Amino acid sequence: MEIRQVVGSLTQVYFNLVQAYEAEFSVLTEKLPGGNGLFQIDTPIDEQHLGYLAYENGRPVGFINILKVQNTFEVCEFYIVPAARKRKLGSSFMSKIWQMYPGHWQVKQIQGADHAINFWRNALTLNGIDYCESQYQDDYWGVVNRQIFTV
Repeated sequence: MEIRQVVGSLTQVYFNLVQAYEAEFSVLTEKLPGGNGLFQIDTPIDEQHLGYLAYENGRPVGFINILKVQNTFEVCEFYIVPAARKRKLGSSFMSKIWQMYPGHWQVKQIQGADHAINFWRNALTLNGIDYCESQYQDDYWGVVNRQIFTV
């Protein structure tokens, strides 16, 4: 697996994958695409939000958007395309990200995203990371599931 930071022409690749992500989660978020058929992006790539793409055999198979404030990090968005799931690619992707950014982390999952909750529990356990899990009142999403940990 190759990890590439979202800069320059990779911004369009990121945007394309975000559309698939937003469509998949629309059953839970109840978001609809705009008049142009595109979903609005919740989390941009900017000075505080870092984007990375995961590539396998030269093809993009996933992305992450990370909010970075000093040595504290939050996974804002994370996605692996369905055809690339169930092969531990997501866990491998996160392992590489955690190696790049040691510090305090949190990950949140919206209500109903049981597959995401299970993914994060498994990824953390597989990488030998102890975490604290709780319900949390998020200003934007309401009650979410949250894991807090340090790598």
